[in-house]
Amino acid sequence: MTRTADPAYMKEINKSIVINKIRFHSPISRTQISVDTGLNKATVSALIDELLQEGLVLEIGQGQSRVGRRPIMLLFNAKAGSVLGVELGVEYVRIVVTDLAAQVQNTYNTVLPDGADATAVIDTVVTSIQEAMEQAPPSKCGVIGIGIGVPGLVDYRRGIVLKAPHLNWDNIPLKAMLESRLRKPVFVDNEANAGALGEKLYGAGANVADLLYVSAGTGIGTGIVIDNDLLRGADGIAGEFGHMSIEANGAQCPCGNQGCWEMYASERALVSTYEKLAGSSSRFEDILSRLPASDRAALQAFQSVGQYLGVGISNLINGLNPSMIIVGNRLAQGGKVVVDGISQSIAKRCFISPHSKVSVQVSELGRDACPIGSAALVLHDFFTGPKADVS
Repeated sequence: MTRTADPAYMKEINKSIVINKIRFHSPISRTQISVDTGLNKATVSALIDELLQEGLVLEIGQGQSRVGRRPIMLLFNAKAGSVLGVELGVEYVRIVVTDLAAQVQNTYNTVLPDGADATAVIDTVVTSIQEAMEQAPPSKCGVIGIGIGVPGLVDYRRGIVLKAPHLNWDNIPLKAMLESRLRKPVFVDNEANAGALGEKLYGAGANVADLLYVSAGTGIGTGIVIDNDLLRGADGIAGEFGHMSIEANGAQCPCGNQGCWEMYASERALVSTYEKLAGSSSRFEDILSRLPASDRAALQAFQSVGQYLGVGISNLINGLNPSMIIVGNRLAQGGKVVVDGISQSIAKRCFISPHSKVSVQVSELGRDACPIGSAALVLHDFFTGPKADVS
């Protein structure tokens, strides 16, 4: 049933308009809000009174005025509540606690048990979130919600993980499972989409309309921003370029395909390349630690992965024509070595590169891109006006 614009519904909409005006333009006066929004002064004053009581807005003293009384200025109170942004990796859970402006207050990392099934992983996620919630700063609104980024196909509208090959998950109703145990609103999305959202809103892509966020870790995911909006596709699962084939008869991928991009440009590929060059086994963290010392095998392994990242990125540039490529997740810690490898491949392989300048850089938010983007999902819902029910 379609909800009509009854007085209560209109009040919710107007309240959303007012709080967002203050969020993005404070300090600001009641009079200026009225002028900018077209709402009458009485309506604005009544809504401000509610927001003051809720702790979302603060009065900070008098502003300047050319004539008449000096106005009382209003400020958005980002400390009125907290949000939890979560990245569910294959081997770890990373949680950031942010304020209502997505500024990180605390960070928590938990290692997942080896070979854990979905139940054990979710138990660990719940315990980690509960501990982080207990440590959140005291505030008027408390923890308003939890956002979580997951590596795989996600029905973000229903919060269902459709398929996550590296976790061995199929059709896991993660949103419902977490909400039933945590008693807070939960929002679930693909981790690369969350990373792209984080960089677009709070990082390197803040002033860029068209960008690609390439999450390079255990696998590869891509978040695509076109004309300032996240590209989701018909079913909400666009961006799985990690599983495009770059070798027709290449290595077998856990997804069932052969020659997937992520088989040649991921942590697994880095470790494999390093072991062939060095003649000994090693972990990703150890290889990364050898880069500053100019360890030859480590350097060549990161260069190789960077070049393979550039192969796939060249195809994406040809098809989507972004102005910026942002590389995130753990491989981005290779920094300039990885970026140089990508740039070499683009110069060699990208058809449109002579006619389109594309900047390539590592994530400005670093390891927090996905968790901060996940927190942004909560903030968007909290500060967006009511949704009409259409049936």
